[in-house]
Amino acid sequence: MIIIYCGTTNTVRKSLRRPGCLAPMRLYHLTSRKFLKFHHIIKVGVTVETKHWKVTRTGGCCWFFMISSRGTVLRAGGRQLTRVLGGSRPLELNIDLHNKVNCVRTKATESSDSALSCAPPSFMPETRTMYPTLEKLGLLSATHIRIQDMARAEELVTTIVGSGFSKLQIIADYDMTLTRSHVNGERAETSFGIMDNSAQMPAFYREEANKLLAKYYPIEIHPKMTEEEKIPYMIEWYEQIHKLIVKCQVSQESLKGMVSSSNARLRDGTEDLFSKLHSTNVPVLVFSAGMGDILEQVLRHFNVYTDNVKVVSNFFKYNEEGVMVGFKGELVHVFNKNENAIHSSNYFNKLKGRNNVILMGDSLGDIKMAMGVPQPSNVLRIGFLNDKVEERLEAYMNNFDIVLIDDQTMDVAGSIVGLMK
Repeated sequence: MIIIYCGTTNTVRKSLRRPGCLAPMRLYHLTSRKFLKFHHIIKVGVTVETKHWKVTRTGGCCWFFMISSRGTVLRAGGRQLTRVLGGSRPLELNIDLHNKVNCVRTKATESSDSALSCAPPSFMPETRTMYPTLEKLGLLSATHIRIQDMARAEELVTTIVGSGFSKLQIIADYDMTLTRSHVNGERAETSFGIMDNSAQMPAFYREEANKLLAKYYPIEIHPKMTEEEKIPYMIEWYEQIHKLIVKCQVSQESLKGMVSSSNARLRDGTEDLFSKLHSTNVPVLVFSAGMGDILEQVLRHFNVYTDNVKVVSNFFKYNEEGVMVGFKGELVHVFNKNENAIHSSNYFNKLKGRNNVILMGDSLGDIKMAMGVPQPSNVLRIGFLNDKVEERLEAYMNNFDIVLIDDQTMDVAGSIVGLMK
């Protein structure tokens, strides 16, 4: 029997009646894939014993569970500890909260997103045995990485690595996925932001664009609203900003200067990753709800817009004088990336046989980008959680295989590709 502790405040069904009960928690049985709910979080130093359980809170956000079966996996305070037990005899454990060696942040407790629970290296051999590829990539010891289903992530990564470059394709969002979300303590400019903050744009544009951003961006990332509720607002936002840009009579020649004077930066390691993908002929689809003309200039600026890269986005329409007069094709917004023409074209059919996908995005809407990939497929979904962590973490963990919290690098994707042959 393998059981994982997930610190949550979900509704509980069974309660152990002991003094010091503070909040609910739940246990996840990997074999049956069901939650075993019981209600007991004990005070530091207190031990509760039942016929089948011994539970000890050793300090901080740490709990230790003993099960009179073959083994357990413990998640405590967002960390995972593994121990295969020889029998039902209780095992004493002292956890050093200040020792951050071999810690993994797989899920945070509601009360604290930064709590640590660690074990000495000798205590975690079974974690490495169970998830050797994730361990080799360093995903089990990184404090900013959350993985809800370790078994699924291990299987996907192992399959992708083992199948090689000929079976792989990359699908990535652009804004705050390929690009950094902040640079030197300041928010990095998106494809929209480059234009919003450019000195080449008239003052009325910047003022109106910032008002629209302040109104609609909170709706886009609102954790309580459904996607269906958000879509009308997103369409309204995009239509208004598009009309505003047309009024500015933007010239095609001005875009290069806007990009070079911006603070837009690719995530650290993106150039190396794209270079490897180009040299191994791996197709890359950049799927963006931003400004296609702007992001293409950014990709060129950093020398990653090679012949294996295809961009699907909102592109400007120009008149004979090179002045922007509208947009081409249908609107691409953050929640309709599965409906775009790319999915009804022969793009994915031309990539027949490349059924292994590394998908990267920073929005829940980005998980739809791979819906056109022929089945069966192995899609590893990597989510960049850039802000509003406590509000959005649970939803990201439910939808992405790997969640990266405030990670300004491409290290995870780069490491996976680095293992491939």
